[in-house]
Amino acid sequence: MYIIARVWENMYLCGQTDVHRDYNRGMKRLSLPSLAFLASLAALLLAACTKDGDIIYEPDPNDQSSGAPLVTVLYAPDGIGDQSYNDLVYQGVEEAAAMMGLRTLHLSPITGDGGRIFLEQTIAEMSAATDTVRRLLIVASTLYDEEVRQNSQRIEANPRADLLYLETSTPLSGKGSTLYMPYYGAMYAAGAIAPIVAGDVLLLGANPKDKAVAEAMQGFADGFGTDYITTDDEKVLVSGYIAEENGDGFSVADSTALRIMAEPEEEWESSNRLLMPVCGGAANTFFRLTELIGGYQYVGIDSKKTSARCHYSVVKHVDNAVISTIGSWFSGEGMPKHQSLGMADGYTDVILHPYGTTMQEAFDELLPDAKWEGIREEAIRKEAEYEK
Repeated sequence: MYIIARVWENMYLCGQTDVHRDYNRGMKRLSLPSLAFLASLAALLLAACTKDGDIIYEPDPNDQSSGAPLVTVLYAPDGIGDQSYNDLVYQGVEEAAAMMGLRTLHLSPITGDGGRIFLEQTIAEMSAATDTVRRLLIVASTLYDEEVRQNSQRIEANPRADLLYLETSTPLSGKGSTLYMPYYGAMYAAGAIAPIVAGDVLLLGANPKDKAVAEAMQGFADGFGTDYITTDDEKVLVSGYIAEENGDGFSVADSTALRIMAEPEEEWESSNRLLMPVCGGAANTFFRLTELIGGYQYVGIDSKKTSARCHYSVVKHVDNAVISTIGSWFSGEGMPKHQSLGMADGYTDVILHPYGTTMQEAFDELLPDAKWEGIREEAIRKEAEYEK
């Protein structure tokens, strides 16, 4: 039995009826009330459900053999459920597991410290001399960069254990593979066509210490500075970060989001505004608020958004990249030491989906197919230059 660790504030699963079980892969997804419970998670102990809201862990009779290959994924705090990057990683892992008969364990901790405890426990198990299970650990956040780089060599002696570290452009010195998906090109194209939707743009990033976020922000700003699209509106770009430290800014309270959305009021030239969020799960807060109170059009990020306020999306097919890389690991050919999969490789792109007759006509007039193809080709070229 394998358990997902996730906490929704002030919610317990005892008495709930919506606990999801995946019998094909022998995994039960539950919640973890506190970091103090980590020891029992690691030992897979049975617990009782009490009036205080403890969680029941019981063996699933349909579990696969404990010897089946196991893929463990460690996310950033509260990663799963972001309807963006982390959920795409989750989806890719589960699709790979269904195709290859793998067991899966998804760890979405409450805090960064909790995630580091998960990482230490997992690597300790993978590096044990007595371990006979074929294991792959996927680390889906650069929040754990220091710990991953310090500990990757610990699994070198175990031929059955391997590591895949996502969202880093720097290969590991020890055992393990890295995968980076540059966003500069797709965001460059997104910035170049933004004036079709609005001349005033609010560009928001999670934090400046996340390389992928900072790169995406720069790509959008550079694209916005081009003159591919000319309209009667003056272009104004206001940009900023939600937080300062690595790992922060990927979630945001409604009150904070509303304040951020209101701050550029004096900068705007018109009431026609566009919001471009590069902040993981926090983007869904901004999207929901634009739906509720208006004030902004919106650019989808990491996955396509369907809305009358969203006319194009920047997508990162990390699910496909994860499926392909797990396939290389499972087949025995081995994962590449490092991969960089961007716009030229088809793993990042911009999807146009203008909503309504007026916006469709604007895209048809200002962005004919030949111009759009030229912008995309330029974005690919710019990304190659930026990544050198």
